[in-house]
Amino acid sequence: MTHRLHPALHLAAILALLAGGACDRATKATPAAPPSTPGWWTDRVFYEVFVRSFADSNDDGFGDLPGLTSRLDDLNDGNPSTTSDLGVDALWLMPIFASPSSHGYDVTDYRAINPRYGTLADFDAFLAAAHQRGIKVILDMVLNHTSSGHPWFQEAQAGTGSARRDWYVWRGDNPGWSSPFSGAPVWHASGGAWYYGIFWGGMPDLNLGNPAVEAELIAAMRYWLDRGVDGFRLDAVRYFLENSTGGMQDLPESHAFLRRVRAALQAGHPGVLLVAEAWAPTTTVATYSGAGDEAHLAFGFDQAAALVEAGLTGNAGGLGASLSALVQALEGKDLAFSAPFLTNHDQVRAVRAMGGDRAAARVAAATLLALPGPPFIYYGEEIGMQGGAGSADEQKRTPMRWTGTAPGYGFTTAAASWMVSSEAAGVDVASQRADPGSLWNLYRTLLAQRRGQAALTGGGLSFPAVSGGGAGALALLRTAGAARVLFVANFASAASGPFTVAVGGTPTLLSAEGLSGSPATASGVVAFPGLEPRSFAYVTIN
Repeated sequence: MTHRLHPALHLAAILALLAGGACDRATKATPAAPPSTPGWWTDRVFYEVFVRSFADSNDDGFGDLPGLTSRLDDLNDGNPSTTSDLGVDALWLMPIFASPSSHGYDVTDYRAINPRYGTLADFDAFLAAAHQRGIKVILDMVLNHTSSGHPWFQEAQAGTGSARRDWYVWRGDNPGWSSPFSGAPVWHASGGAWYYGIFWGGMPDLNLGNPAVEAELIAAMRYWLDRGVDGFRLDAVRYFLENSTGGMQDLPESHAFLRRVRAALQAGHPGVLLVAEAWAPTTTVATYSGAGDEAHLAFGFDQAAALVEAGLTGNAGGLGASLSALVQALEGKDLAFSAPFLTNHDQVRAVRAMGGDRAAARVAAATLLALPGPPFIYYGEEIGMQGGAGSADEQKRTPMRWTGTAPGYGFTTAAASWMVSSEAAGVDVASQRADPGSLWNLYRTLLAQRRGQAALTGGGLSFPAVSGGGAGALALLRTAGAARVLFVANFASAASGPFTVAVGGTPTLLSAEGLSGSPATASGVVAFPGLEPRSFAYVTIN
């Protein structure tokens, strides 16, 4: 295995490489990104987009960047007084770099747009249009590995004398390690040697212990920041580095690498956002905040699973326990480090995971937007898309439904799109925009409400005791200074009946669905007459 440098020598080498220009090629000078306030993400709502499946502008059946640009007004038109847009104000684009695959997580050029999605000029136009509407943009950045078709790896395979041999991790024998998440072999034969690829042989791991590799990746990230990008979602942070004894995840070296990347990027771009994908238990996820010097945000996988489970089973006990564990794991840290979501591109869509129960999807959406941290919404989640029935990734990333008109449903006017799936009638933006009671309109209303409540965008979280209400009852108290918002929900498929929540103060209803009557103060508690099945209420407490 390639040797790692001493940390002090490592840092010095990286700084020297960056100062001298570690890139293999000259890049055109681009305008500096506009100033961005550190922590801009605190009150944002993010929307995850798979460009391939979002909007097709050239009728080839594949989504592209001009198509995405054409749909920005549907996401946020930049005018807070209108009600025809969803109201999200930050986008996460799944990989858009050159890649041989449909998913894009095997990059062949970190500075080139996938030709299927358009050109660099198309990207610049999209970014300018997004910023004009007040929408921030973060890109998926895959630092752990490249495609086996990347020129770096092609050169590395040439032999031990290759200049890029140590840009990847090689050894002369196969130690027989197995993947910690799949059990598959992680060492792959090539030219009489073995290279390390924790995901599969087509994705060889970069040697992030090599200062030249680190410097090149940082330079690539700076390239996009200089174009105006606002940050990155960092794929697979748990697996950045490995060691000679078989350690493959959550190593101190990976945390040190993440700290160096953040420090290097923030030196020139103080408002950069780094979102960690650490698919792990809450206690492990929390470690990726470091001492406030690693990732700025990390996805709350345990809480997402518990929220979907509550929608499926009608029992909120597991969700309450998971949220309590989150507060405990982040004690002394920023609670908003955890970015809540329902499902993402690697998971069965939320409505399908909840057994097709659209009432459950409504209470789950309301709960998501009551949680601390910037929420992430997967495209199509706001209209209740279920995606395909299979387990393949493509089934989780089917084309967006903009209209109810077949065959393209507003995604494309081509005779066929790259992927086809069926959805129930009415699962499209146009139909739901026209229906005041739709899931889309519920999301839009709750997003607008969230922006106006400091307790929801940046407040703490506590769990007042609930008396009555049954197993489906959940109560969350969000607090920011004197501002307090109490959220209550009933996940059960039966009405809750009357219940009380141990919160003192005068309740004022913000919004509700299925609330039987007005909440009232009674002897140091807030009394609720009851919630219908799969329903919720937001209440300010004064």
